[in-house]
Amino acid sequence: MQSYRFGEFELDLDAQQLRLRGDAVHLERRPFDLLVLLVTAQGQVVTRDDIVAKLWPTNVIIDFDSGINTLVRKARRALGDSPEKPTFIETVAGRGYRFIGPLEKAVAATAPARRSAPLLIAAVIAAVVIAAILTWWPEDPLPEHTRIAVLPLENLTGDADLDFMAAGIAEETSIALANIDLPDLSVIGVVSARALAESDVSLPEFGRELGVDFFVVSSLRLDAPRIRVTSRLLRASDGKQIWSAAFDRELTNALGLQRELSVAIAEQIRQRLSPEVAAAIDRRQTQNPAAYELYLKARYEWTQFQPGSNVKALGFYELAVAEDPRYGLAWAGMARDLASSIVTVEADREAILPTARDALQRALEFGPDLAETQLALGSFHFFIDRNLVPAEAAARKAVALDPNSAMNHMFLGVVLSSANKHVEARAMLRRARELDPLFPLTFANSAIVALNAGEPEEALEHATQAIAINPEFWVGYLHLGNAHRRLGNYEEAIEAYANAEKMSGNGTARAASLRAWLLVKLGREDEAREILANLIARSANQYVSPYYIAVVYAGLGETDAAFEWLDRAITARSISCPRLNTDSRLDSLRSDTRFASQARRCQSDLAWNDF
Repeated sequence: MQSYRFGEFELDLDAQQLRLRGDAVHLERRPFDLLVLLVTAQGQVVTRDDIVAKLWPTNVIIDFDSGINTLVRKARRALGDSPEKPTFIETVAGRGYRFIGPLEKAVAATAPARRSAPLLIAAVIAAVVIAAILTWWPEDPLPEHTRIAVLPLENLTGDADLDFMAAGIAEETSIALANIDLPDLSVIGVVSARALAESDVSLPEFGRELGVDFFVVSSLRLDAPRIRVTSRLLRASDGKQIWSAAFDRELTNALGLQRELSVAIAEQIRQRLSPEVAAAIDRRQTQNPAAYELYLKARYEWTQFQPGSNVKALGFYELAVAEDPRYGLAWAGMARDLASSIVTVEADREAILPTARDALQRALEFGPDLAETQLALGSFHFFIDRNLVPAEAAARKAVALDPNSAMNHMFLGVVLSSANKHVEARAMLRRARELDPLFPLTFANSAIVALNAGEPEEALEHATQAIAINPEFWVGYLHLGNAHRRLGNYEEAIEAYANAEKMSGNGTARAASLRAWLLVKLGREDEAREILANLIARSANQYVSPYYIAVVYAGLGETDAAFEWLDRAITARSISCPRLNTDSRLDSLRSDTRFASQARRCQSDLAWNDF
């Protein structure tokens, strides 16, 4: 554990507690944080400026001198210390403060323990949280719509290589909590929880803004050969701790510890879970720590929404299934990411088809009852097969298997929108935003659904919110441009498309095509031709959807070239082809007899039935 002993006191950073001879000493959060700051400086002077920078957000305006004096006074009172004859906290005139008490510190974890830890960490945290919640939770019905957020694990190991686990472990813990049969409990999405952990927003403020009632805050400390996990349940309204629990065990017997924890909480969990759901949870994860670690890395990369992160995620999935070829969850993640890469990284359908099909078959073999597998199946049918009926069926099954997943609701909404079921589609996206209110992708896809429903003003609001959440999210800029274009705000649309290109590392041909088409509309043909030449040059060395090039040629009035590239797009089964009849950018081609023929080819190829 990470703790410091001085005199008869112990400062436990994991439990966030000061103890005197084993008994807790009341100390408010900010004075406690000050004491931690002084103790961890280990005899070095901590200046008043350092204290301000560490303990107060930059946008808070207070009398810092008075505030610091108050904190020091409270810390000294808790320690029974005197400013005139200090035993622990010494005032350094004109500079700041120094901790002068003799310190004993726990030894940090050694590197060999790291490799065996990931699977154990997840098991311990999920078990601690579930057991504690089930022990504390009242028998009477909860207030309607009680919501809980599981924050990423605070890594106190001193090993930055373990940082990626925080999001993945929180996600697995959230999924375990979501499967507890408490009808009035919902778990907020992990993307929003991570955003909170990375911000300066206080828990009460976050709770008020997003309707969160409780937070699970956990920390990890490795002290080879032992592991300590501490979890706390905090009430959002005032930050009060409802419960805390800690486990301190040997690292050498990971599966033994998992069995021990399972036995300890089995009766409580089995009373809350149906046998079918309990069995599905048991089968969900691999027992291979290396495979699990790689899976967490893949999940972490996918949620970064940065150029190249999708490619990195796929690489980690491949390594994970190499470690455990029966890892259904990793196969499902790979299949889903490959299928959606047709949109996310504008991948070539024909190039990714064999690998995507194989990954999906493995997912269906090794994890057929996972919500993630059904999401992968729906993604394959939607993005690759363009068959909306089985895509909708799989998406609905994914929602039924995991109704707490924002991703599942979001995907179902997009599929329904494509099938012109706009009312239900918008309801699905609304639910996705409720489940994960700081997930930028839900807002970007909400913009798509609103545009499909003929609501460009609403789409503009959703796209703006996506960018507000993540100012570097290129998909948000893409749909911001689409909303402005639909509203006739061409200059604003051009700017948004340019930002989409920039934020994607100049990788989105779709935004470039849209920008070029609008430049033609505004009479800036030379700029449009420059973009067109760049797209054609890129297509010689990497995949660029021929549809995007055809659109620019149509805007320029070069009909023959437009039809040539449309023919290539249909042959390549471009994901954009099914919108041929409704794409206003192709209006200049509709009077040509060749257009009807191209449209018929698109319709006949809508369901390609490759799976």
